[in-house]
Amino acid sequence: MLATALIVEDHDVTRQGLKALLENQMGARIVGTTGDGLEATRLLEEHEPDLLVLDLGLPSLNGLDVLRKIQGLDLTTKVVVLSMHGDDVYVTEAFHLGAQGYVLKGSPLDELTEAIRAVMSGEKYVSSDLSEDLIAGEHTPGEVRDRYDSLTEREREVLQLTAEGNTSREIGDRLDISHRTVEKHRENIQAKLELRNAVEMAAYVHRRGLTEES
Repeated sequence: MLATALIVEDHDVTRQGLKALLENQMGARIVGTTGDGLEATRLLEEHEPDLLVLDLGLPSLNGLDVLRKIQGLDLTTKVVVLSMHGDDVYVTEAFHLGAQGYVLKGSPLDELTEAIRAVMSGEKYVSSDLSEDLIAGEHTPGEVRDRYDSLTEREREVLQLTAEGNTSREIGDRLDISHRTVEKHRENIQAKLELRNAVEMAAYVHRRGLTEES
C-alpha cells in the first residue's frame, strides 16, 4: 500500500517519531526527511514519493506554498497535512491546494495511521476534531487567500525569507538570484500587500501562521 514516503516537519523529535511510525508500523521506505520548505520541493521532485507528510509551519517556504508548488509538478504523491492549525481557513485552503488528509498535531497516533491508510486508498480524511464539511470546501477561505494570492511564487519565497530575518544578499544566495532582484521583489510585495517595511512583512507572515510553528 505504502512504498515510499517523505516527511517534512520542522521539529526534530516529531520528525523522528513520524519516521519510526511509518517505517515500523506501516512498512514505508523513507526517501527523505527535512524541516525546510524549499528543501521539501527539491526532495519531492527527486524522489516522487507515494506519500508526503507535511507540516504547515516551515522555515523558508510554508506548507501551503509547498502544496502550491506540488500543483505545478507532475506527481501522484498523496499528501497528509499534520499541523497545529485547526482554523477552518487553513484546513479548507490545504484541501483546495490538493491535500488529501489533514490531521491536527496532538491527535492520537491511531488517527494519523488511519488518515494515511484512508488517503493511500483514495479517500480523503480530516481530523475527528474538525468538520468533514471542510473537505468539500463548504467554508470559503478568507484572508489567507486574498492579497496573498496575488503574489507570485518567487514573491512568496522572498516574503517568508524576509520575515525570517534574512538580508537581500542572503535571500539572493539562497534563491540563486541577485540582491537587486530580491529588493525589487520586496518592493512588489509591499505594494501588493500594502506593507511599508520588513518589520510589517514579518508581522504579516506571523499573523497568517505562514511561518515556523513554535
